[in-house]
Amino acid sequence: PTHLADALDLIAPTVHLPPTTTKTTGLPEAPLLGNGPKHLRELYSVDVVGQATDNKMAVTAFIGQKYSKADLHEFWGLFCGGIACGKGDPFLVGDATTGILSGVESMLDIETITGVAGNVTAEFWGFAGHAQGTQNEPFLKWLSTVSNTSDQNVPKLFSTSYGEDEDAWSVSAADRMNTEFQKAGARGISLLYASGDEGANCKSDKFVPETPSSSPWVTAVGGTGGSSKEFGIGLSSGGFSNRWPQPSWQKDAVHQYMSTAKNLPAKSSGYNVSGRAYPDISAQAQGFTVVSNRIPEPGVSGTSCASPTAAGVIALLNDARLLAGKSTLGFLNPLIYSQSEQWNDILTGSSGGGCTGEDGWPAAQGWDAVTGVGTPNYKKLVAAVLALP
Repeated sequence: PTHLADALDLIAPTVHLPPTTTKTTGLPEAPLLGNGPKHLRELYSVDVVGQATDNKMAVTAFIGQKYSKADLHEFWGLFCGGIACGKGDPFLVGDATTGILSGVESMLDIETITGVAGNVTAEFWGFAGHAQGTQNEPFLKWLSTVSNTSDQNVPKLFSTSYGEDEDAWSVSAADRMNTEFQKAGARGISLLYASGDEGANCKSDKFVPETPSSSPWVTAVGGTGGSSKEFGIGLSSGGFSNRWPQPSWQKDAVHQYMSTAKNLPAKSSGYNVSGRAYPDISAQAQGFTVVSNRIPEPGVSGTSCASPTAAGVIALLNDARLLAGKSTLGFLNPLIYSQSEQWNDILTGSSGGGCTGEDGWPAAQGWDAVTGVGTPNYKKLVAAVLALP
């Protein structure tokens, strides 16, 4: 009603119709035995497991993706011999956590985060809201649940592997999500989002940003390949928001990239260099094996692999701070850019999805629009975060 319009910014849940996306599998040049927990820990210098009793991490699930205890235990049995993966069975939250069938996406997320971060309590937050033929994630239902969960009980880190083109959300809905993202960060909760699997995502001869990874209030995770020497991979989405201005904490890094990087896309591709730039960081995004419905599925790829991988490392950073009597990290992005030298800088590779058959964004020294500031190095990062108040 018109007499209420000024008092409302969003009515939810409702339905939006994002474009469909394609999950890529089986890319070449993955590590010989795949990206299992042991390889990921070695690659990112993770030589510890959690010790803080009150540390929690979580993954989210939407669009009919469900959790399976049997799948997770089979994964642990296959890949976690001699190491601790997770900390007992995950706690389930939400109105759509289990069902007759699990899902590749949902099991990828929980298997990966528990594989990287051993002995850290994990939670699986699943919510209904799938519309037939769409990827209509009820993010606000999840965020409302976060808001209504006490500081004592809420996980201080979430990894989310879902999203769509930025213009698939109305401005009012996106503004409302940003408000919830900010509220979470202020409570010491870190929110990681997969950046997307469309590369530069050229449509109608223009680069199209993806969201919620393009929100300034979440940490967007791009994708890498390779092993001892990582590179940016074609599917890794990144670029510039058409809605949100570029925050001060990343302006210098973006200016360096746009001023010095070689083989940047043509300006005719229509990207907005004054917008929020993403991704912020990256991690391995190919060659994963997922156990879903008791069947190991090799060759799974996408930034859906990267977000829970990076989240596992962040969970262990939170653990170190909690053991030292300090707070969890919360909103990560200003810290990431101020401590960019503590990440593994990715210098080669590029995203795909460019216009007229060209590449998208190239990797380069410092921040770039395919791998962010780089992949995590736990040993360097833990020293940096323990030096903070």
